[in-house]
Amino acid sequence: MVLKIGVNELAVGMYVVDTGLSWMEHPYLFSRQGPIDSEKSLQALKREGYTEAFIDTRQSGLDDDAARRLSGGALFTEAFTERATPAATSRRAVPMAQELPAARKVYEDALAFARDFIHKAYLEKTVDIERSEAFVSDVISSVARNREALTGLCKLRFYDEYSYTHSINVTVLATAFGQFLGLPEDELHPLGLAALFHDIGKANIPREVLNKPGRLDDREFQVIKRHPLESYVILKGMGALASKVLSAIVEHHEKYDGSGYPRGIGGEEVSMFARIISLADVYDALTSERVYKKGMPPSQALGVMYGMREKDFHPTMVERFIKCLGIYPVGSFVRLSDSRHGLVWALNAQAPLSPTVKAAFDDAMRPIPAEYVDLAACGEASAGPPLSIAEAVDPRRFNIDMAAVMN
Repeated sequence: MVLKIGVNELAVGMYVVDTGLSWMEHPYLFSRQGPIDSEKSLQALKREGYTEAFIDTRQSGLDDDAARRLSGGALFTEAFTERATPAATSRRAVPMAQELPAARKVYEDALAFARDFIHKAYLEKTVDIERSEAFVSDVISSVARNREALTGLCKLRFYDEYSYTHSINVTVLATAFGQFLGLPEDELHPLGLAALFHDIGKANIPREVLNKPGRLDDREFQVIKRHPLESYVILKGMGALASKVLSAIVEHHEKYDGSGYPRGIGGEEVSMFARIISLADVYDALTSERVYKKGMPPSQALGVMYGMREKDFHPTMVERFIKCLGIYPVGSFVRLSDSRHGLVWALNAQAPLSPTVKAAFDDAMRPIPAEYVDLAACGEASAGPPLSIAEAVDPRRFNIDMAAVMN
């Protein structure tokens, strides 16, 4: 489990997590992956002015009681164990297995569209509004049938082309979250368009800055910070988008505490669409593989985002986002308490820690006949300790083909 603590609470032996968050946007966050190996290195990072860090409690040797003492309250997983209200219950007009082929076609068609969409944006500084609206309509239709199918595909890493998949994933995640919040379809369409176009202004940013693998210097960061307004310039000139779409695009890097850009607004001043897109944007960035960093497992990324509430994110919004995706989002690879391993297949809004898991590997990571395990039903039927998720596991450690497991 990931836990945010102050650097004064860090101790030798604790394991720090590299979040991959921008140093320029989070200058006080110590994010150098690995254990604190000595008192000398601990004092050095304090002298450098860092005030916060995210640690992996398991790799730090902390049990739940010790983690609770550090957090000063409930742990991330415990904060979401209450039964969901009817409004928060996952809607599934069709089962996961039935929607999955249709969702995969939507995603693969979207990838082909995104290649053309991004090339046209970079070369011609324009976008195809009609094709974009058709794509957003397909996404809305899929999430209306079963939002877990399409959001699950976003994180299975069928593709490694971040520049293409990011705009698709943010659109899917934002639309799914909007549906979870109860937005009507005539609001989901502009939300989806704003999510799709949110980074279009990067077409006006020099490629050497945009694709720099290392840390940006201050001058380069100032250049990057122009992209929301550059997006506005490109899209405003086309004259075909609603003002709420343009506002969301301009504001998607604003933060709850007012420390974002370009205007430095915060709280309720930031539009609802922008708050939704910001969450989808950061989640996809945290969980995506890049040249310079590994992607985080989905549950770990949500733990980081929970730690960013009241600073980067509106606290209620980030909590609802986590409820939408689940503590262990669909597509997460997990180890069960009986040592089997598998993929989270479907959420259980009434029991967030007890989704349905497609168990497909034994304790030694050998393939076994797949079994769909409803952890909530197991708990109700069990006379002994209920079957549960022991931990989220990074499938890359075992070279697991997650696409094959999903199929």
